[in-house]
This record gives sequence, structure tokens and C-alpha cells, in this order.
Amino acid sequence: MSALEEAARKRKERLREMFSAQQKTDNNTTDVAPIAETVEDLPNTVQTVEESVSGIVEKTLATQREEAQRADLDIAAIAPKRANWDLKRDLQKQLDALKPLNNAAIADLVRQRVQASNDAEGLADAVEVH
Repeated sequence: MSALEEAARKRKERLREMFSAQQKTDNNTTDVAPIAETVEDLPNTVQTVEESVSGIVEKTLATQREEAQRADLDIAAIAPKRANWDLKRDLQKQLDALKPLNNAAIADLVRQRVQASNDAEGLADAVEVH
């Protein structure tokens, strides 16, 4: 016999003793309903935690599923409201670093065109043509 079975057996014996002691004291009063002789005779009115929570869990899961479906359908929540502002903010550091390099490259191209033409009109034409 395992320890759990032994503990259950002892508990049943204590309950029987308690019921018999209570019956002896209750024999004088006739208003009280008779006490069950054994633990098996007791009505099973105890509601377990699982039984009491089962309805709540199902309702909560159904509500969460509905909210998830509504959230999936809401496309406006996905798209940012100011996409250009986010893009500028994220890329501004990189653009600031590239600006001097871009200006230097433009100046080099203008110099090369001026040296290729070597006349005064060439400067105006080199600057206008991009």
C-alpha cells in the first residue's frame, strides 16, 4: 500500500469516527437530517476549481479570438500615419554624411568639364548641363 493510499484510509477512518460521534450527540434532536454512515454515502456537492472555471476560460478564449480577428482586419493600425517623417528621421544621419561627398563629386565633374572645354563659354555650359 502506498503512502497516499495509507493517508486516504486514515482520513476515511477519522471521518467515520467524527460522523459517529456527531450522530451520538444528534440523537437527542430530531430536526437534523441523518448523517451519512460512510464517506461514499455523502452527497457530492463539492464543485471543483476546474468545473467552476471551465465556463470562464471558454468565454475568455472566445473574446480573445474575436479581438485578434478585429485587430487583423484593421489595416489603418498597421500603416504609420506619418511615413515620410519616420523615413526622414531614420535616414537623416546617413544623408548628412553623404552631403559633403556629393558636393565634392559635383565640383569634380564641373572641373573636369571646364578643363575639357578650356574656354569662358565652357564654364557656363558645364554648370548648366547636369
